[in-house]
Amino acid sequence: MKKISYSLRIGFIGKKEFIEEIFIESLKRSAIESNISDDKYEFLILFDQIPIKMKIFITKTLENLIYNFEKIQNLDVIIFPLNLYEPTSLNTITKGLLEEFNETFSFQGLSILVGMDIGNLFNGSASKNFKISRYQLEKITKDLKLIYCFELTNKNSDINEIYNTIFNEFKIRFQYSSPELFEAAKEYGNYLIKLKFI
Repeated sequence: MKKISYSLRIGFIGKKEFIEEIFIESLKRSAIESNISDDKYEFLILFDQIPIKMKIFITKTLENLIYNFEKIQNLDVIIFPLNLYEPTSLNTITKGLLEEFNETFSFQGLSILVGMDIGNLFNGSASKNFKISRYQLEKITKDLKLIYCFELTNKNSDINEIYNTIFNEFKIRFQYSSPELFEAAKEYGNYLIKLKFI
């Protein structure tokens, strides 16, 4: 049997500790295989019977991503997780930088803004500090011409919604671009499911 899977490369731009604690931990829990070292995050997951091999890259700023793009190459998704209680974090993403990134690297993937309610996620209680509203988050997403906008308040259900949206989008692309490979990948996925339950 051919081990056919879909390859997905995701770049996260933001604070490494939050990204590891929330996004990477979620993948570790659901992955069939994982390979994690200093700055290397690789996972094999199953989504609707389709095996997806993921590589995750984390950089602090979009500039870092642009300068290190030769090492990364061909991202399918970029995600901007922002602390809703730190309005200054919005300054790290500018329209000009995004346009430079899109033009320089011909980026045709998904771009996602994720507003994280850090107080809720880590302490289980809402902060009394100023918070970026859902309306502001949606406006920023539109102004920056990003594709998706999410508000993250729950580590499980909200994070699953984000990943399911990404995986579903690429599953559909895979299915229509390579129907034969898609069916072969599904067959391999069914084999992995059987192995999991033996």
